[in-house]
Amino acid sequence: MLVDLHSHTTLCNHATGSLEEYVERAVALGIGEFGFSEHSPWMYQEREKLAPGFDEMPQYFQRVEAVQRRYMSRSRADRSSRIAIRLGIEMDYLPGKVDMAREYAQSNDFDFIIGSVHHIGTWGFDQESQQALYAQRDVREVYEEYFGLVIDMISTGLFDIVGHIDLVKKFGYRPKDGYRDLQESVVRVLRESDMAVELNTSGMDRPVKEFFPDQRFLALLYKYKIPVTLGSDAHAPSEVGRYFGEAVSQLKAVGYREVLTYEKRRRISVRL
Repeated sequence: MLVDLHSHTTLCNHATGSLEEYVERAVALGIGEFGFSEHSPWMYQEREKLAPGFDEMPQYFQRVEAVQRRYMSRSRADRSSRIAIRLGIEMDYLPGKVDMAREYAQSNDFDFIIGSVHHIGTWGFDQESQQALYAQRDVREVYEEYFGLVIDMISTGLFDIVGHIDLVKKFGYRPKDGYRDLQESVVRVLRESDMAVELNTSGMDRPVKEFFPDQRFLALLYKYKIPVTLGSDAHAPSEVGRYFGEAVSQLKAVGYREVLTYEKRRRISVRL
């Protein structure tokens, strides 16, 4: 069964389409578990709005609950449109906001929580408007800072899924001598956690032109028995399930036969 646990809504101000359109696309692709995972309201925002405000989050919950009622009740009667819709959130990991994030997680009934790093300090390193800063930085040091934050995020024990684990490569900048040691450091911490890693397929539509993570990193995760899930990081209905055929092939090539989905923060394994 296919799952897609990473998608956004118009409330983040950089996505298009209704929730129903996302779900209809998932149904058409045969996706059995679909998750909405809007950005957390404390995502650092300086130059543009990238996440809903705290006052907008009730709208998000209500919209997801509405499509859950509509499609999950219909699924029981119509096998051809069977789909489970999950309520998630993509929480930005900001070192100074961990207590607030934990309280927010405990105060809301999420099915899953994706933890993501989008900023190094105040630098939105994955934003096109700020990518020129790579040319002013030592790329190896950027990678060290990024993966250091990922390790810190994992160590909090707050999140269920690591979002786009190597997002720092988005624009194609890489240390000239590689970064296998940094990958291995992350995997060692993951091995002691209860977190999964998403195979985020959106990277194929970015300058890097590969998944987050790539197949070699994916093989390292499999070697250390780190569970995985799938996410398209869709910001438009047409992006739901993008490149999933290739993603499943890569997963199977390195040894995976199952992916995770979630219900009320409980892990559920499903066969590919």
